[in-house]
Amino acid sequence: MANSDLFPNYPLVLDMEFIEGSTFIYQDGVNSMISDKKILETGLKKNWHVYEAFLLLVSTLEILMIIYGLVIFDFSITKRVVYFSCYIFLLTATVIALIINRKCIKKSNSIEVAVINAIVYDTILIFWSATISALDIDGGGFPVTYMTIIAAVGSLFAIKPVWYALLSVISSVYMFAIVLYLGNHILPFSFYLNHIFFLIVVIAVEYRNYMSIKQQYSLNKQLEEWAEIDALTGISNRRALDNYVESLRRDKSSFTFALLDVDNFKGINDAYGHKVGDKCLIDIARTLKDIFGDTVYRYGGDEFAVISFDNKERVYESMNYVNQVLGSTHKEYLLQICAGLYYETGNEHEYRTFENADKALYDAKQNGKARAVIYKE
Repeated sequence: MANSDLFPNYPLVLDMEFIEGSTFIYQDGVNSMISDKKILETGLKKNWHVYEAFLLLVSTLEILMIIYGLVIFDFSITKRVVYFSCYIFLLTATVIALIINRKCIKKSNSIEVAVINAIVYDTILIFWSATISALDIDGGGFPVTYMTIIAAVGSLFAIKPVWYALLSVISSVYMFAIVLYLGNHILPFSFYLNHIFFLIVVIAVEYRNYMSIKQQYSLNKQLEEWAEIDALTGISNRRALDNYVESLRRDKSSFTFALLDVDNFKGINDAYGHKVGDKCLIDIARTLKDIFGDTVYRYGGDEFAVISFDNKERVYESMNYVNQVLGSTHKEYLLQICAGLYYETGNEHEYRTFENADKALYDAKQNGKARAVIYKE
């Protein structure tokens, strides 16, 4: 009988290819292209407080500038009114960004909101600096504010290089357009040339930083996944199991936990050698993955674990089917498993998932082996 006939909801799909010598090729998204969105999220998530400190610094500077303006500025001059309005505008935008950023820190699922908030604020900050620098240039000064902000944004926030370049070019054009519109100061060609050189440098630096972050993220992601993968079977290991169970408990989820043990595995190793023993473990992992999907784990040695969101009776039937499959594919020697099942409701105060499943497994092995037992109080 085919797997799909008895259990139509279980796909016959393998996520790895096993080759001789117990080596596996793990076919996951680690080596695929890392999305720019994920880079932004990761960078911001790791630099929450640095970004917040930056916002606090900007807020403080704007407050000082507002106080300075109130004391020094002659508000009968239009340019001074524009300056003062820009300070108030940026202070308002910074405080709003700071509040949103602080709320997102407290909510781990709000990273997307934090990213959008940072992108919007950085765009506002860049164009604000372009406005201030345009007024400075018109008065015979230099675009120091703009150059400082555009470099700071590229250093603090991992913006996609093409968007950073467009933002830099568009904001520069906007700044020079204001200068030309005001018409009080004629800029020499060397001024434009120096600014173009500056843009090339900051864009190149931001591109290098971005690619470095991207490579680091890819490496970290790969190391994290390798740390949770069993080297022999290619399925998840005990560490991944513990993390997943803990996340299910935090969410108060109900699930059936099964702890499995290979019957007479030492006898197979002694009679046929460790190479055959390793192949048995690989075949068991493959069979379990065919039936239960990705929530299959190597618990240690010849023990496996399964997490299922089906009820315990359904999982009990599936465990019996596992033995049918193993029996039909390993006729040269008897390969069978025992399983202890425990259903966790998600409402318990004392979690004894592993302990109770282990008790049920012990009962199964003491009562004839090649069977599954559901834990009962």
